Amino acid sequence: MPRNPVFHAYYQKKLKEGKTKGQALVCIMRRLVNIVYGMMKYKTAYELPIVEEKEVV
Repeated sequence: MPRNPVFHAYYQKKLKEGKTKGQALVCIMRRLVNIVYGMMKYKTAYELPIVEEKEVV
């Protein structure tokens, strides 16, 4: 399970879509590759996006 809150939310989303745990992790890995590629291409640092927590009802 991912420790980054953004990836954790993405992981949970993929599980709700019916993906297995392994498939959800592969989705996260691909997303990480895309982020790293963008960082290298534009020579920028990773900035953690602000995640708004939804209230549990």
